[in-house]
Amino acid sequence: MKKILIVDDDKSIVDVLTETLAGEDRTIRWAYDGKGALNWISKEVFDLIVCDLMMPKVHGFQILEWVRSNPGCNTTRVVILTAKSYKLDADKAKKGGADMFISKPFEIADLKEKIDKLLS
Repeated sequence: MKKILIVDDDKSIVDVLTETLAGEDRTIRWAYDGKGALNWISKEVFDLIVCDLMMPKVHGFQILEWVRSNPGCNTTRVVILTAKSYKLDADKAKKGGADMFISKPFEIADLKEKIDKLLS
């Protein structure tokens, strides 16, 4: 069973990703801000975290840093999904250990294919 955490302050994005990534072999959790994400991450180990950057309370780079510095999360894949499309942000995400950086808007079928590959 694969565990996926979706973190975005936009409920419609969370809903679309939950519907797209759900499957019999997947458990989906979600949070609408970074603080909620850290709460989930402190209780469960996830195979994949799909995370926005610009969120209230705790932003995506802080979540990425927490995940990459926590030995219990060393196999967790992190996809940054954000409206920020600056090369500087993409570079920072990659240097911070993100497995993928995807700018919004995105093609849902393309995103699903990339995530399926990360999880296989």
